[in-house]
Amino acid sequence: MRTVVLCAGLAVLLAHPVGARDKPAAPFRDEVLKTAITRLVELQEKDGAWVYEGVYRVGGDIPVGYRIGGTALAAGTLLHAAPDDAAAKAAVAKAVPFVLKHLDDPKMAPSKEEAYDVRVWGHATALEFFCFLRAAKAAGDHAKAVDAWVVKLVETLVTEEIPGGGWNYATRRQQAPFVTAPVVQALLTAKGQGEKVPDGVFARARAALEKSRAGDGAFAYSGDATGGKTRDGLPGSAARSTACEVTLILLGGGSADAPKAALGNFHTNWDELKKRHQQKGTHVGPYSIAPYYFFYGHRYAAQAIQMLPEKDRAAERDKLLEVVLRTREKDGTWNDRVFPRSAGYGTAMVVLALLGDKTPLPPKFAPK
Repeated sequence: MRTVVLCAGLAVLLAHPVGARDKPAAPFRDEVLKTAITRLVELQEKDGAWVYEGVYRVGGDIPVGYRIGGTALAAGTLLHAAPDDAAAKAAVAKAVPFVLKHLDDPKMAPSKEEAYDVRVWGHATALEFFCFLRAAKAAGDHAKAVDAWVVKLVETLVTEEIPGGGWNYATRRQQAPFVTAPVVQALLTAKGQGEKVPDGVFARARAALEKSRAGDGAFAYSGDATGGKTRDGLPGSAARSTACEVTLILLGGGSADAPKAALGNFHTNWDELKKRHQQKGTHVGPYSIAPYYFFYGHRYAAQAIQMLPEKDRAAERDKLLEVVLRTREKDGTWNDRVFPRSAGYGTAMVVLALLGDKTPLPPKFAPK
């Protein structure tokens, strides 16, 4: 495996948060990314996977949706972050057959059952990854299978839409904005490549997200905001508000000022998010924030920065890098769980957060 040797001065910087006196520069960010990409490649398992591990099990095993989701996310990240890197290319090529194989698992069949079920995450991340593969012309011998699965995955996600719009992994009674936003973005990516996604799916998702938005800019964990408020307020919504505001704009809604406000909320309440970083359990009070929301929020904060006027982006990216470095592990990775295998997920999310203008952003919805 490749290694990255950093000078002593840079190593010291990486070990500590970036303060006001040490404003990060582009070369510094590039070194952080270079190390992270190297480590992400090294974290790939022998069978081509980057397995996401949480507390949830199916029959005692990590669910297939998590196996696909972690792998697709990490491989898709490498496509954007290191398109010309030989080791990264090899890792992506190894991940493709793993995802294809596991999509055929019966536990990944389309489902509308009322149950706690994370397969929707696997479906959405696989769709996004395969679209990235096609755009990069990197599917190789698997190109036909990838094309066929893009069609199937679009159909699957349309089937799994909750009545009234949106998606959820825990119930079919109401959508969860933090699930709806990534699924919409995957479908917009596919639509941008010519796939047939019904316009009504996007219209209903927009309406669902708008109903879940409170007057202060917080988004409900699931369902609608009640009386213009959410149960956990802005602190509980700090990680998902950026994802939802960006997605609303992509759907033709929202407002131009909302991403900046969501970024402000993310940073104001970052310490509340940090309290759940690498902790046991899932939805712990007072804001019911689970550890897996932590780096999720960083990825979508980067998308929100992309929505700002160009002149404002550099300062916001420096600010995001500053908080990213506060949770960087000694080996140059990130992990928001107590499970070592989830370092692939955490590192991939942070790499996406640091890509600047290369941050993946789907095309806006253009109704026929």
